[in-house]
Amino acid sequence: MGSTARGAGSSGAPHPIAVNETVIAMLRPKPNLAKLADDPAEVRAAAQAVVDAPAGIGNIASYWTEVPLAATGMWNAPGKGGAQADIVLTGPQDKVPLLFIEVDNCHETAEELADKLEKYARFFRRKVKDTDGRERPMGRTRWAAPDSGSGDRTHPPVLLVFNHIGERNPVIATVTGACWIWSSVCGRSSARLPSGSLPVAAPRRCRAGFR
Repeated sequence: MGSTARGAGSSGAPHPIAVNETVIAMLRPKPNLAKLADDPAEVRAAAQAVVDAPAGIGNIASYWTEVPLAATGMWNAPGKGGAQADIVLTGPQDKVPLLFIEVDNCHETAEELADKLEKYARFFRRKVKDTDGRERPMGRTRWAAPDSGSGDRTHPPVLLVFNHIGERNPVIATVTGACWIWSSVCGRSSARLPSGSLPVAAPRRCRAGFR
């Protein structure tokens, strides 16, 4: 995590804490039952339920936080107009080759969140010359992933995570010139999405806001 966000997290800033909690929720670390032998029965039962639950995705090395997505500039010196991914996950061993995660504490308006998605799209569309001299999407010079359900390697999916803080606004405003394609985290469709679409995974209640 970048130094600014780490310093904010140490003082109790809610967004860095929510980002860390999201990583933990996706990792699903298993408790050591042997160390809970002397704990109350309800504690041991809760720990056993976690152990019996499905495994999480990847390991701690699979996650990067506060990653600048340079719509302009370069990786080490990103320019203005780009987004900063809260989390980037690479877990090919768990069939999640590349996933961007945006954590929202529900303080942002629908328009502000839609603007962030547009910045993601700007980054995904940007192409630069790779080390072999060929032009490729900038993200593919750093992360490798197979073709996705969108039929477009340029646009990996973005997962929206809504934290239980603030007043919830589940509708994402339509943004002119952008094509959002929603998919529910409760049952993703296997249909191929139109080329050039930005695949966004969000709770079912949010789907009506995507166009």
